[in-house]
Amino acid sequence: MDEQISLLGFEPVEYKEVTFLESIIPELKSAVGDCGGKPEHLTYKSTKSDKTGNGYTAVSFKKLTTFRLHLRGAQHYISLPSVFSDLIPDSFPTKQLPSDSKYIRILIDKDHPIESYYDFLIQIAGETVNRYPKEWDCCSRYLECSDAKTCVHPDKSFALGCGYRKILSSGRIFYGKNRNID
Repeated sequence: MDEQISLLGFEPVEYKEVTFLESIIPELKSAVGDCGGKPEHLTYKSTKSDKTGNGYTAVSFKKLTTFRLHLRGAQHYISLPSVFSDLIPDSFPTKQLPSDSKYIRILIDKDHPIESYYDFLIQIAGETVNRYPKEWDCCSRYLECSDAKTCVHPDKSFALGCGYRKILSSGRIFYGKNRNID
């Protein structure tokens, strides 16, 4: 017997979330790489649903949540850390829950399907690198970085903790031939 039978309707609860993420993960990782992060640090993991259908698939860059995707049950939404609230266009329907004040929900409905947020989620993936918390101010390569207008440290994981890398990505340069801050 070489034939297989597929039974629809028996997919795991996170099936829609994972299917959508698999379709855009190359672009998300590319955005991370374009912003100086290591693409392999962008990962996703699904949580188990509780009795009420709560659960989601979280996309993370290292230990920082990029966004959470909830396509289970009747309500569908993207849950975005509040640190990204300034990037949400006014045209996106949002909801803030008092019980989850660290996140803003971007609603998914028939007028705003998940595919309409494609470019926005890619932007958020790159911005996660730029907003990653700094661990120190700058390293010994600050002049080289200033002249290149970007971080040149070969170890991208180490460079992620550099505060000056974030300053350079904002267009401000404090040292070298490209100095534009007095």
